[in-house]
Amino acid sequence: MPKRTTSRNRLDEMVATIQEDILTGRRAEGEFLPSELDLGEQYSISKNTVRKGLDRLVADGFIEKVPRIGARIIRKKQPTGEVLRFGYYPTLDAEVQLLELVNKFNEENPDIQVEPIPVSYPRNHDGIGKYLNESMYFDVLTFNMYNYEYVRSDAPEKSFLEPLAARDDMYPFLCAPFSSGGRQYALPFVFTPVVLCYNKEHFREAELSEPHSGWTWDDLSEAADKLSAGYDRLGFYFHLMSENRWPIFLLQNGVRFERNEEGKYKLRDPLIREAFQTCMNIVSKHFPSHLSENDSDAVTLFLRGKASIIMASYSCLNALKGADFEYDVAPLPHLKELRTMLVIIGLAINKTSMHKQAAKRFVDYLLSYETQLHIRRNTLNLPSVKRAAEWIGEEAGRRPYRYHMYRELVHTFRLSSDLNWSTSEMMAIRDELRYYWSGLDDLDTVLERLEEKL
Repeated sequence: MPKRTTSRNRLDEMVATIQEDILTGRRAEGEFLPSELDLGEQYSISKNTVRKGLDRLVADGFIEKVPRIGARIIRKKQPTGEVLRFGYYPTLDAEVQLLELVNKFNEENPDIQVEPIPVSYPRNHDGIGKYLNESMYFDVLTFNMYNYEYVRSDAPEKSFLEPLAARDDMYPFLCAPFSSGGRQYALPFVFTPVVLCYNKEHFREAELSEPHSGWTWDDLSEAADKLSAGYDRLGFYFHLMSENRWPIFLLQNGVRFERNEEGKYKLRDPLIREAFQTCMNIVSKHFPSHLSENDSDAVTLFLRGKASIIMASYSCLNALKGADFEYDVAPLPHLKELRTMLVIIGLAINKTSMHKQAAKRFVDYLLSYETQLHIRRNTLNLPSVKRAAEWIGEEAGRRPYRYHMYRELVHTFRLSSDLNWSTSEMMAIRDELRYYWSGLDDLDTVLERLEEKL
């Protein structure tokens, strides 16, 4: 099983890191980058892949290639007009062609130049405040729900973000999570539910009916046994440690964390125990001894035909464009209720930005029907503008037959916050559960330790 991310993700990581180093001054003008061989070893990619990354940096004006010497950092052409610093998640480039969209905006708006900068937010309130306004100043930012938690505030004076006008052309369930105290502090850009993704050829080979909304986790487990039997592959797999995967079992079992009169959680609750045990039964029965590092490991296994069913998001499906087999998506199996995790990426404007009007123009561009339709037609992501998401017409590339299934699942969408825990508490619980998932502690020991810790 691969221990690292896919080659494309490692390439994106290399490009984003070098861009950030240049923009923040960690790499100076005139300095040479490490050799192609050294970069390949550092990011575990081939020389050809390194060269593709360097070509991107040349095209974006960050470096120049000096024959027989190497790649030298150059001063970027000074833009005219207002400069916007745009903090974005690096994965969005591959998922929604984000840098292409930025370049198009810059071409169409010569009085504004957007400078995209990859971000990695600290997960605490004070740390993210310093990051936004001191270490890495931004005008416009992307946020997921976990990072948004550290910047939200019911009191406008305590928020790091500028209030935005609400929009009625978007799905309401996407806008509500980014509102606080009656104000909209971010607008949804793209979204995805977590679903099953399965290899149709493997199902035909095993003479099995394909997954449907009536499946329980026992049904999935039984099918996974038959899909893997006699083959060099896993019947079912997902990245266990993902914050958008294991909490689904809690959501499906109706769990809501509540503190008692002493301010303590009662974690040895039957619903909590059943959810964790169901997850553990799947892990112990179907997963290999080596656990993955991120969601893309599961996608890589699936793409290589080494896993028949995976948990995936619509954004993950972009990595399957080159699949040489037929695949499709299906709803997750259920415990007590059919529920899935909703993942949303939003756009926000820094409250301290000196270019708020320009920032608003850029946000409006990314959320325009034309841009959202471009995302819908050319990627497998789901845009937040309803008319674009539900558009039907000529599309670029192949997509799953049941692509529009998400519309039938809206009533099952849930957020991590529906569990009534904070991101910090979720991470603390996950860290302790590793001992249980690894077989080093029993569940009662882990839950008792968590009750004291939280």
